[in-house]
Amino acid sequence: MSAEKIDPKYIQSYCSGCGLCHTMFGCELKEDKKGFPTVVNGNPAELKHICPVFYYEGAAKHDVWGRVKKALIGYSSDADVRFKAASGGALTELCVYLLESRKVTGILHTTYDPADQTKTIACVSNTADEVRSRCGSRYSISVPLYDLQELMRDGETYAFVGKPCDVMALRRGIEVDPSLGERIPYLLSFFCAGEPSVNAQNDLLAAIGTNREKFDEITYRGNGWPGYTTVTEKDGNVLKMEYKNAWGKHLGRDIRNLCRFCLDGTGDAADIVCADFWYLGADGTPDFSEHEGRNIIIARTERGVEMLDGAVDSQSLTIEDDFTPKVDTELKLYQPAQYKRKGTMGSMIRAMRLCRRKPPKYGKEYLKKYGSHLDGKVKRKFFLGTVKRVLKGKI
Repeated sequence: MSAEKIDPKYIQSYCSGCGLCHTMFGCELKEDKKGFPTVVNGNPAELKHICPVFYYEGAAKHDVWGRVKKALIGYSSDADVRFKAASGGALTELCVYLLESRKVTGILHTTYDPADQTKTIACVSNTADEVRSRCGSRYSISVPLYDLQELMRDGETYAFVGKPCDVMALRRGIEVDPSLGERIPYLLSFFCAGEPSVNAQNDLLAAIGTNREKFDEITYRGNGWPGYTTVTEKDGNVLKMEYKNAWGKHLGRDIRNLCRFCLDGTGDAADIVCADFWYLGADGTPDFSEHEGRNIIIARTERGVEMLDGAVDSQSLTIEDDFTPKVDTELKLYQPAQYKRKGTMGSMIRAMRLCRRKPPKYGKEYLKKYGSHLDGKVKRKFFLGTVKRVLKGKI
């Protein structure tokens, strides 16, 4: 597909809402009916060079888990950070290490919108205390790259922490404008399963027993692992729901269109990506009951290895195991959803075409390579599930 023939509606349909196109090209974003900021203008020939969905058009550059230079199992050595963070606190400690070793002057990331905690705002943390106070997952819409230049100060360098699609866009943007890479030399991410809509937030609040008029604060995860989704109402009343229900029955049911067809839930473009390293139950599947948090920390680049080694040497991270030689064969046990999503993408694409819907134009080599890891039964299940969602009007 040449740049000249790209349908603007295709870009809108599979927009990640990162906002980098506004920073680089002045594009406008407008909220769609589900509250997702989506690009409404712009030159497709320019957008193709930064939009995450276009990265996977060509020949496969790596297998399911991406480039893996080093993979360690560990967690924050600070018990308070480990408890408060969404999982083991490794991302928080990596950011603190970068600040305290003066490799960067600030961390570009997101935090709660003080006016509505089901939303986020982009921010810069310049101290370890700021990073620690803002740790935790945001299961809500974020547009972290929209006003990137306004967040940064001249002469200062930054690390960026964002969703895999945000990091992919920024990495591709750096290829277009290398000066961005000079100002933001470190890119960090986490495994992601999708960005919930405003409707999903409302559904969650209703299911937990409150609404937008009553609620004051929300914590999606953390204060344990995985932690409870906790809502504090304005009168001080506290409501809780198990994480697996909050995500599985509410937030994860209504996500951005690109998220349903994402080939990069694993932060392929990051220097370092962190994820939950769940304990396994007796049946060999992830156990979501409460434990002390721990991460798998994957360094994908030499810069990532240097960063990870530095954080370990500083003793801010406690390491349980070197998982590097086991990634290809065993990580699927601890992150089965990510494994299945990539492996069934070809089946989902075929289902979309059968239903005369426009799927992402991913390269055949990627789909074939990823799909070779799963048997036909699993792929048929995802094929039929996609057809059913189309027929029900959910896609």
